Amino acid sequence: MTRGWHRRRRAGAVTLPGVRRATREFSQDGECSECHPECERIEGGATCNGSGADTCTRCAHYRDGPHCV
Repeated sequence: MTRGWHRRRRAGAVTLPGVRRATREFSQDGECSECHPECERIEGGATCNGSGADTCTRCAHYRDGPHCV
């Protein structure tokens, strides 16, 4: 495999580093899943730690209690 490539487990998809994507992902139980759309994308860091609007590191717009809206 070429250095710098990342292979998604079990999905078989390959993504290039540095390619801007509209969604960000987190790893759970060895599978990649998308972050909630209201999570602000963070390059080089964790955008979220789950799929819910309450698992975002930062909100793309506003936070209402624990949830990004």
